[in-house]
Amino acid sequence: MNNNTSPLPHVFISQAHLVSYGGSEMVTLELAEHFAAEGSQVTIGTWSIGKPVLSHLTDRANIAYFDIDDDRLSNLLQSNPPQLAWIHHQIVPQWLLRNPGKTAFVFNHMSSVHPLESSWSAVVEGRLAGLHLYNSAETLEAHLADGAAAFDPGRLKVFANPAPDDFGAVARPGRGRTQLIGVVSNHVPDELGVVMENPPAGVEFLPIGSGGVVNSVAARVTPETLVALDGVVTIGKTVQYAMLAGVPVYCYDKFGGPGWLDAKNFDLAEFHNFSGRGFSVKSPEEIGNELSGGIEAASDFAVELKSRDLSRFTLSSALQDVLSTLDQRPAQTSRLEAVEAMAHSRQQKLVGHYVRNWLRATQKLAQSTN
Repeated sequence: MNNNTSPLPHVFISQAHLVSYGGSEMVTLELAEHFAAEGSQVTIGTWSIGKPVLSHLTDRANIAYFDIDDDRLSNLLQSNPPQLAWIHHQIVPQWLLRNPGKTAFVFNHMSSVHPLESSWSAVVEGRLAGLHLYNSAETLEAHLADGAAAFDPGRLKVFANPAPDDFGAVARPGRGRTQLIGVVSNHVPDELGVVMENPPAGVEFLPIGSGGVVNSVAARVTPETLVALDGVVTIGKTVQYAMLAGVPVYCYDKFGGPGWLDAKNFDLAEFHNFSGRGFSVKSPEEIGNELSGGIEAASDFAVELKSRDLSRFTLSSALQDVLSTLDQRPAQTSRLEAVEAMAHSRQQKLVGHYVRNWLRATQKLAQSTN
């Protein structure tokens, strides 16, 4: 691929759906924004796109998006083959399936449990991938354990859900008497909801997301969002945002969690991609007491953590590591047989059919409950 320090002329990214502010959708959006800012032409292929994520892509001069089966996508890829194809959910455009050429392929897996993140088309992935990425050591181990990552061990790599660099540049103001704690979640568990309805003394909550909590608004978390907060209750990708910004994190959601991140629980929490897995479910009383009584120590840890080497959680550094690895170990991409490409196309259409129907059903349900 010979990335060196020059921007890649053309980058393709695939994604099952680009609609809500979900984890995988934010990964795709942030990758597209990063490569575009570096000067690359970015093309996204997806089964479904809509608001609110669409608002961040509309009228962007060097970002284009297409339905994965759109003939215009095939024509674009044929006229301007990408140097890098970043594949999510095993979605590979028809033209690239048949004409991998000199394109470097990265297959990124963003969950240890969701079936859409598995190698459901392992033959295609094995033939095309220069690197197989996993968002945590837990995800990689889970894929190895069930045989989903039966690939060249030298091409397996953890890509730790890194956050855009801007999160590391925010200046933290001093705290006041009342602690404003953001709750960033699309699935607030009942025990946390109880605490939010009756906040501990000195604590005020700012709910962000589609988690069914009163006054919660689905919104993109930005550096400016975090500047206003004294702490954040969340899991997953927002943890990396907060770490770079120096904001203390109470790691807790639908899987439970360790509570305030500290020196004792950090490594295990990172192993589980800060998902809350690996820890217990807490009672409302425990959560309330910990939120009000532990924020001072958590703030000290957040400051100490920000002083560490967080390059694995910083998008520019993590991407440069991926691109450098691809240059050092270029893959011998194997062209797919026509029957293999057709088989993948059929599988892909089947999965896409169910994804689109699931989105329609979800949106209809949301409209009927509003």
